[in-house]
Amino acid sequence: MATNKTKILSNSRELFEQYGYQKTTLTDIAKSVGKVKTAIYYYFSGKDEIFAELVQTEAEAFNKKLFSKVETANNSIDKLELYVTTRMELMQQLSERYNFLKLDFFELMPIVEENRTESDKKEIAYVTAILEEINKSKEAEIIDVTFSAKMLINTLKGLEVQMYVTDQVVIPKKEKEQFKNFFLYGIINKK
Repeated sequence: MATNKTKILSNSRELFEQYGYQKTTLTDIAKSVGKVKTAIYYYFSGKDEIFAELVQTEAEAFNKKLFSKVETANNSIDKLELYVTTRMELMQQLSERYNFLKLDFFELMPIVEENRTESDKKEIAYVTAILEEINKSKEAEIIDVTFSAKMLINTLKGLEVQMYVTDQVVIPKKEKEQFKNFFLYGIINKK
């Protein structure tokens, strides 16, 4: 049973990528796995539920890649800097992979947000831990680590809209270091 569900998810992702969300039907999905449309209902209530599960799976994989890369840093400040640059790179990769979202972005965004809630909570906890580590190490002082973690993540998530709706790279590779420094350390360097 798990293999059928996995195959439905995998084939759905491919169909969404190839034809877009709106143009892909449950009948298309069923045919791609050698089933009839009603057989899909045994596993999913419809196309929205399939997409929702894909979002959850992708969000978990995103965090796993992100956290794994960040853990290669030598200290907590480096972790925070690597978090920002790696998250931007992974967001860019996702926006290219899920190009079909551009056409249906505003319709699908509520499904995306609802189904990555748990992943978002894990990310907030992860960034909060990094910020607490910075405070403990005395490398810098973060006044409210929970608020700062939430704002950091929400600001980066805000850039996703531009990435998914347009074909523009939000931060060109040559400006990645400049973006990271601006994002984390601000526009004004007090003397």
